[in-house]
Amino acid sequence: MKCANCNYEASKAKFRYLYNARIDSSGSYRQCPKCKNWLFVDELKGEIVQVVKPGDALWGKSAGVEGLADDVIASRG
Repeated sequence: MKCANCNYEASKAKFRYLYNARIDSSGSYRQCPKCKNWLFVDELKGEIVQVVKPGDALWGKSAGVEGLADDVIASRG
């Protein structure tokens, strides 16, 4: 695999496995050992799909709870 951020190239095993993006998907997050950036990887193809930047939401909203606390606070006031 080759890091899409810094071009470091090594076997997939050298890229630190972080976790699966979804239980029903072949996508996972890995970390480049050189630049430490997070990468979204298609594990079946062994390919890096994208460099994950702060704020990226690869699968949309997590569980629909965004803003929930604000709604509760507003309803009290």
